[in-house]
Amino acid sequence: MALSRAPLRQLVVRYGSMTAAALLVVLVYRRILHVNQTTVALTFLVMVQLAAFSWGLVYSVCLSLGCTLLYNYFFLPPIGSFTIADPQNWIALLSFLASAIFISRISESERNQAAMSESRRSEMERLYEFSNQLLMEENLHDVARNAPRVVASIFAFDAVILYLTESDTAYSSDPRRTFVSLEELRAAARLPDGLRPRADGVAIVPLVLGMRASGSIAMTSLKKKTKTTYSDGLYDAIGGLLAIALERATAIDRFSRVEAARESERLRSALLDSVTHELRTPLTAIRAAATSLLSQPSLEESQRHEMFTILDEESARLDRLIGQAVEMAQLDTDGIEVRPIPQPLQEVIDIALDDCHVLLRGRPVEVDLPPAMPAIALDRELIRRVLRHLLENAVRYSPPGSPVRIAATLQTDRLLVRIADQGQGIDDAEQTYIFDKFYRGSRQRLLHGTGMGLAIAKAILRAHGGGIDVVSQRDQGATFTFWVPLQPEMRNSIS
Repeated sequence: MALSRAPLRQLVVRYGSMTAAALLVVLVYRRILHVNQTTVALTFLVMVQLAAFSWGLVYSVCLSLGCTLLYNYFFLPPIGSFTIADPQNWIALLSFLASAIFISRISESERNQAAMSESRRSEMERLYEFSNQLLMEENLHDVARNAPRVVASIFAFDAVILYLTESDTAYSSDPRRTFVSLEELRAAARLPDGLRPRADGVAIVPLVLGMRASGSIAMTSLKKKTKTTYSDGLYDAIGGLLAIALERATAIDRFSRVEAARESERLRSALLDSVTHELRTPLTAIRAAATSLLSQPSLEESQRHEMFTILDEESARLDRLIGQAVEMAQLDTDGIEVRPIPQPLQEVIDIALDDCHVLLRGRPVEVDLPPAMPAIALDRELIRRVLRHLLENAVRYSPPGSPVRIAATLQTDRLLVRIADQGQGIDDAEQTYIFDKFYRGSRQRLLHGTGMGLAIAKAILRAHGGGIDVVSQRDQGATFTFWVPLQPEMRNSIS
């Protein structure tokens, strides 16, 4: 009831205010100031103009008629009567009425222009915000999924449904609201002739870019809390911006697929070149040793032992290379499966050191673990591989006989393990890239290696929910630090 009485109360207040103002002018000019007829007419005209600009044409016309009657009754002779004795006063009265109505029309026109300009400004602000929201998404699926919600939120629609022709799929800002059929959306996309308003307050806009329509979007009437009404041009602008955003996302997806295919081909070529080169070196040594043993059966025992040592070392090296290639293939297919089981870290380190005994060749390895370290939940096989890769890296890029240090620290939420060497170090500019597949530093390219070890270690640790980092200075060695998260029960015991 309060809402239904609001317009009536408004009418009473406005008409009452106009009447009271007009009577006040009459009272002041008749009893106090005693001005001439021209001043009275100009004052009434100003009042009419103010009413037209503030409230509209209907109020100003009513005030014009009222002021005309008051002007005739109180200021044109004979005073106190609605009759007019002098014909010139008829001209003055009619001129006043015509001027008042004319001013009312001009003021109403200016008022409408101001309201229209404000409406256009509001539309442009909303369109700008909408375009910014669309630019935040680059994936086609994300644009299609989020666009209806963004349109409904920014432009205050009850619900919005977006239809894409290519996938024949509809996305809704409110899945509970089905205010337009899928067939209507298809029809709008097939006949991109512009806005299609319906009698029930639903507007359907085709998404057209150039000569091609990528779909359509349907919007319901505005929410009751907003009094804004939009022009047809705004609906077309929404469709145009959305068509551009979808085309942009499609182009980015297409470009990403092309780049992914190109990168995959590049990596495949790099892997083939690297593995081919690395495999040929041990194979050449194995073949040379085997040939010597076969062609020279009278070799001395020391020489035969040397040949067998070469066969053993190079076979182990070949096995490592093949193992890295297999691991890299697993990474490319997301084949890492983590099975964390509580176990002593010292045992995992010992297994990794045993794997690298040939490479270490008596090199001192210092292991520093906290006393009475509890069992840590981790995947023994995977962390062993991480340690093996880091140990191989430390041995390969540090002087013979220099020590390798392994240290571990327990924090409140994770286990940190550090492997430090005294090698030539890693340049600052290259530290960002050393965990990329097949990347090898400019100072390490003359040494044996495939550039896969650190990439494998990083992928394994990410699968654990951990990570890896490096701190290094030129000619001062490198310290690799990796971490894995602790189980909640262990975090509570540590804290």
